[in-house]
Amino acid sequence: MYRQNKYGRRPKTGYTYGMKTKLDFDVLIVGGGLVGLTAALACAQAGFKIGVIDIAKPSDHLADNHDGRASAIATASFRMMRALGVADALEENGDTHAGPINKILVSDGQTGQPPSPLNLFFDSAQIAETNDGEPLGYMVENRRMRHALHTQTKAQKNITWIAPARVKSFLASKAKTTISFADGKILSASLLIAADGRNSFIRKLAGIGVTTWPCQQKAIVTTVEHELPHGGIAHELFLPAGPFAILPLTGNRASIVWTETPRAADAAMALDDEQFAAELSRRYGGFLGKVWPIAPRWCYPFSFQHAKTYIGERLIIIGDAAHAIHPIAGQGFNMGLRDAAALADILVRARSEGRDLGADINLALFEHWRKFDNTALTHACDVFNRLFSNNIGPLKHTRRIGLSVVDKLPPLRKFFMKEASGQIGDLPPLLRGESYGNAA
Repeated sequence: MYRQNKYGRRPKTGYTYGMKTKLDFDVLIVGGGLVGLTAALACAQAGFKIGVIDIAKPSDHLADNHDGRASAIATASFRMMRALGVADALEENGDTHAGPINKILVSDGQTGQPPSPLNLFFDSAQIAETNDGEPLGYMVENRRMRHALHTQTKAQKNITWIAPARVKSFLASKAKTTISFADGKILSASLLIAADGRNSFIRKLAGIGVTTWPCQQKAIVTTVEHELPHGGIAHELFLPAGPFAILPLTGNRASIVWTETPRAADAAMALDDEQFAAELSRRYGGFLGKVWPIAPRWCYPFSFQHAKTYIGERLIIIGDAAHAIHPIAGQGFNMGLRDAAALADILVRARSEGRDLGADINLALFEHWRKFDNTALTHACDVFNRLFSNNIGPLKHTRRIGLSVVDKLPPLRKFFMKEASGQIGDLPPLLRGESYGNAA
């Protein structure tokens, strides 16, 4: 049995580099990325004492060259960000840094040729009653989101950063989970959360296996500026090698996710700036005027991965540690945010009913709530990517007709828009925009 902190002290506030004394927490979260910090804020707002453990210093995550991607945040997910104060922290000098996605145009085509006229068009105005007049979602650069999350985390009295720190092992007992670190220090909590990414060390320590399958695709990511306004329209153009996505940021800017075969992606990355800009313009087709990159380019390989279980003894895994998908529908980050919202709700209910936070029933509730949703979305994205990332004549003709049919069926089109904006299913309070208000 592991002893409680004999002094009964609450953790220190703010950022803690290194550990000089043993601290006890309600929840320890391993992973200081986007999902881990969102989970920390959600649980801390509800009054739980949280420790965030990360192998790197927080400042390492804040460098502009850390991650060049941007994330599509569904309407429900952005309501959660408002409730956590993250949306306010995003604002800077009058810029919200959240570009509204008012419309989405899904089309099929060939590189250098106009897209097929048989397409699918989503307009947020068509589900205004469900979305309370909000857009389908928002585009936010990951670097901006990281800064906002760190700002809120640092200001939250219930959160302590333990970083840099390397976890060596953990052991669950009847009373708590104890984390041992490489430097010999020990921390304990009622519950351990693994939010340490697709190569999760905690998941591996727990012996939880994964099912994984490759996509044989890579994505080139960059930010561009263009002459004409995008009007908040996201474009998903399916080309034979994979989708070419133009995602609206604030101003006359867009985040580009250009999917190719690994060999073609590597060749595109090797182009000089002028050649690369020319290739981008060829795919754009000129409808936004002149286009030019304004950020470095990054390249990421794609694969699907799904944990065989989301739980262990006093352990829950969330985000990419539990599920990593193709960004074809922009749902990867949203899946992690829904994990965080569900986690906070389950812990709040457990406390109100007098249950141990690490009790088996809480873990089972989380897995039942989140695994079906995540499994369905993972496989739907895989099927959708396989269906569109090819140049097979009959299949190409069939999928174009399919897009056109869905476009002409308003009830079905509205269903897909509600799903994309996160409005379907059993939504926990945070996804409805309800704050826990730092409940005691």
